[in-house]
Amino acid sequence: MMKRIFGFALLIFGISAKAITPFEGEKLEFGLGITPSMSWMSPNTKMLVGGTSSLKFGFGAKINYHMSEKYALGFEINLQNLSAHTHLNAVAVDFKNSIKNSADFNMDYQLRYLDIPIMLKMNTIPNNNLAFYGEFGGNMGFLLNQLADIQSDVLNLSQVNMDAPEEGDNFTLRNIDNNNTQYDYSLNKLRAGLIFGAGVHYHLGNESKCEIGIRYNLGLSDLYSESKWNGSSQSIGLNIGFIF
Repeated sequence: MMKRIFGFALLIFGISAKAITPFEGEKLEFGLGITPSMSWMSPNTKMLVGGTSSLKFGFGAKINYHMSEKYALGFEINLQNLSAHTHLNAVAVDFKNSIKNSADFNMDYQLRYLDIPIMLKMNTIPNNNLAFYGEFGGNMGFLLNQLADIQSDVLNLSQVNMDAPEEGDNFTLRNIDNNNTQYDYSLNKLRAGLIFGAGVHYHLGNESKCEIGIRYNLGLSDLYSESKWNGSSQSIGLNIGFIF
């Protein structure tokens, strides 16, 4: 996985190097942005079933380094809230020393990440203060918080810290055919992905501009700590920003 991410990073910087031409304007731009988005989990194993998730918001800072009039490297630091619905087809639930089989076990994760995207940004020459842009690159997310609401036919809990459950929230998921096999329901601390986006810039004068676009984040890494489960996180949303 890391080799693929490293290779993609080299590709971005290789393309960027070819795009460098003399640039007369300000090379560095700073801005702020918000990112309302919808996220979902894409399962890769039969035991897991993904589902739709609610709208979440994120915000952060932007830095663009212009290499030419049309090309720039974009760096961001975002505090991003995401959600991930996970449904298990059949699992045994061990809660307060009582094991019950569940055919309808749902975990609605509420996640907070520190996202660091690095992108190649391309834009057209402004016409009547309007320009179009495209962007693609990589993203590394660091999981800061993971809470989940548990809804099932045998157990219901709210706001469970899935990494370190508090007293009264402790439960264990086991194999329905072999109760000696336990499952880890916490999530991985790192999330790698690819970013694809496009939108418009509206130039306001004094080199300030507003931007609005659509951004898709394709998850590459496994979302779950449990080796027997496999699934990646995907999201799509708006990229709304202001460049000072």
